[in-house]
Amino acid sequence: MTVQSIKRKNELYLEKMELTDKFVTLHEKLQNELSLASLCISKAKTTHGISLFSVNSFDSHDLEPSVRINVDDGKFTIVKEPEEEETKKEKEETDEGEDKKKKDSGESEDVEDSEAKKSPFAGQFRPFGVLESTAAKDARKIYKSAIQTIVDLVSTQKSIISKTHELADN
Repeated sequence: MTVQSIKRKNELYLEKMELTDKFVTLHEKLQNELSLASLCISKAKTTHGISLFSVNSFDSHDLEPSVRINVDDGKFTIVKEPEEEETKKEKEETDEGEDKKKKDSGESEDVEDSEAKKSPFAGQFRPFGVLESTAAKDARKIYKSAIQTIVDLVSTQKSIISKTHELADN
């Protein structure tokens, strides 16, 4: 073996060790997030009471994906839905518009306008109903951030695998 090949293998091993350290850190973060989310769900169940979680309160909405993931050359990314970006922009515009304009109490809203706006809860699984407690909302936010952690974890794992293959080839 030449000195350059030994140096290259050392660099690859070092990169693999750094990626492994990142993987372990992300894995611990994911475990903490999932434990905290489970605690929040238990808190929400306790707050609402067991009687609300019977067969009669079954949510019959069709489940739709809440997150889409794009895979590009071993890198996993979360795809932002165009509807999410539009609703954020609309929310900012309406906040600015409300500051500038004040409605008269006698004005009525157009029925078509209210029907055109979709409910933000359409297609989402709501086991606690539309009026969720703060604990349930916190659990939902934690799970959303856990999905990002999972995406980072999988990308790191894919990088580790590619470094292992690269080491085997050398």
